[in-house]
Amino acid sequence: MSEGCKVTIVSSGTRQVMKLDEAWAYCKKMLPLVSRTFALNIGHLNGVLHRAVLIGYLLFRIADTIEDSIDLTADEKIATLNLFVRVFETGIFPALHRGSLNKVLSGSDVKNSPEGDLLVNSPKVFLCYRALPETYRIIMGQALVEAAQGMAMYQKRKRDDPRLVFQLKDEEDLEQYCYYVAGVVGKMLTRFFCLESSLVPLTATLEKYQIPFGLCLQLTNIAKDYPKDLKRGWCYIPETMTRRFGIKAEDLLETPYLKRQEIIETLINETLPHLESAFQYILALPPREISIRMFCLIPFTLAYYTLLHLKTTGESKINRAQVEKILNMCRNFCLSNHAFKKDYNKVRTRLCPDFKIEKKRER
Repeated sequence: MSEGCKVTIVSSGTRQVMKLDEAWAYCKKMLPLVSRTFALNIGHLNGVLHRAVLIGYLLFRIADTIEDSIDLTADEKIATLNLFVRVFETGIFPALHRGSLNKVLSGSDVKNSPEGDLLVNSPKVFLCYRALPETYRIIMGQALVEAAQGMAMYQKRKRDDPRLVFQLKDEEDLEQYCYYVAGVVGKMLTRFFCLESSLVPLTATLEKYQIPFGLCLQLTNIAKDYPKDLKRGWCYIPETMTRRFGIKAEDLLETPYLKRQEIIETLINETLPHLESAFQYILALPPREISIRMFCLIPFTLAYYTLLHLKTTGESKINRAQVEKILNMCRNFCLSNHAFKKDYNKVRTRLCPDFKIEKKRER
């Protein structure tokens, strides 16, 4: 990236001149504000890979903010996501529909939040995207288009569903949703990593596990965040799981604790094969690839300890002291596969003593 240069972009019919170094400084500042967790691992990357992953994360966060807004109708979300797609299909930044953008920003869930700030300053993020090497832009653009189109598809389904709480149908539907919002990120990151000459020979191995890596992180988020999702009219825990326990999605928050824990344990069991694939992904990365291994280890280790915490306490958040302990463990795991295997296998056994690896359906 050429720091200090000025770049002109077209936004809503007007020409804006921005300094690239100022836009980049803004993006670096915003990352820990919109995600402390991903700031921890993205900070371990270097050079163009660091810039590409950081900008990619912020762009995905913009799409997520649109998808999650409680102040947009489904039709407004679909229209805005389609405009977001067009940015990466055309390379032109008419940005987000001003009416929809203003409605998101005036909403109680985004107003005066870091996500709202990111939406207002989305031209700065796009400017940094445009400054990346073309190979990275192509990979990132394809991932963002696929993700936003998938989000729009699920918004259409919710719009056409008469229920107050939209619920995914079954495990296959759950996996499909997680693919659009996280599996495509796994594909994007692997393609980034394999631009590094030292990882080219590992491309086939990493591609085998790239989608499950994203899925295991998203399923962990679903398990810990389902109360918030229910309050905005979404239930990502599929109907096949809740029906097994005789519970409707709209009644889930009022369900006795022990029954809810049974559902969460069922979801954890659904996550375990993907967790195992993510484990194999990290093992495939040579110990000399310190920055990329740390990038992968941090969210993965946080995920399996979060699942353990959910299973044993029913609480969704691990405290700051535990996070710091996990970060120290990751530094050790980065240099020692033996220590990593020992810890992961210990936690996996506590999550499910009878767990057996089953062959998942190929996507």
